[in-house]
Amino acid sequence: MDATYAVNESIRETTDGSWILAEKLLLSRQSSPSSTQPSWSDGENSFFVLSEATGPMPESRPLSNTSIIQKVYDAGAASAVWRVGEAFIKVKKLLVPTATREHVTLEYLHHHKASLTFDIPHVHYHAEFDGRYYLVTSRLPGQTLGEAWPGMDERTKQHYVDRIATICEQLAVLKGDSITGVDGHHISDLFLSRSGENDCDPQHLVNNCKDVGMDCSSFVFCHCDLGPGNIVLNLAEDSIAILDWESAGFVPREWVRTKFSFCSGLDLPVEDEDERVDYRRRMLGGLKAMGSFEVAEKWWAWYNADRVVDS
Repeated sequence: MDATYAVNESIRETTDGSWILAEKLLLSRQSSPSSTQPSWSDGENSFFVLSEATGPMPESRPLSNTSIIQKVYDAGAASAVWRVGEAFIKVKKLLVPTATREHVTLEYLHHHKASLTFDIPHVHYHAEFDGRYYLVTSRLPGQTLGEAWPGMDERTKQHYVDRIATICEQLAVLKGDSITGVDGHHISDLFLSRSGENDCDPQHLVNNCKDVGMDCSSFVFCHCDLGPGNIVLNLAEDSIAILDWESAGFVPREWVRTKFSFCSGLDLPVEDEDERVDYRRRMLGGLKAMGSFEVAEKWWAWYNADRVVDS
């Protein structure tokens, strides 16, 4: 069964002050948390509670511009994220149905939390309906790196770049047996396949990485999407939190630095072209100083090899 509404319209409001999620779940506000249903603070004096509908769904409409629930990320038909009090609700179309789910990766990271120097969200709820994945995670306090960067001085920028490079090294201590997610299912970093190809079979990805000269004798854990929007800084406490682990998994070590070499999705959200790549440029230097290698030139030629160039 296909969902009635687009991914980026997955949360709708009702006339009685509640909301509908996925046309199956009711989201309401109560004076106290629920002991039986997923619930979290609204950031004031009440709590959001998520429950399955037990009867016909009430009439609903798109979220108003004044709604307390605000969309913070919109990738159209692919995915969207809303801030709901002290939590985020992500809805994602399952483009790689065999991929490791993000809640599984977060559980794995919480198991290894003692060896990590950054915070990660807690999972309030997860489910799959109609070819879509729904995930509710805790909000972590602070600003994203992209928001904080313009106000940082040179020393502070380099301090946090060094910290993030160290986090990459901490994650790389965790090892896997192939190019997969933490549970052995597929990793959804599509840059490991040629442009336009969506084959995430582990052996296929290993063959691809060997083709561009990566060492596939061992595999390290990598976030694979460590851009400024997925890093939260609490400057007052000098703490870091990392969000959005949907692409994470085990990869050849060279991939950690190679990804920073080319991926514009890791750029800063600024207009100036040189400033836009400043974070990526610094990360390349920081990882190089830690002994990390990259194969960006070979990868770029390989990735684009089958593209048809218009005359």
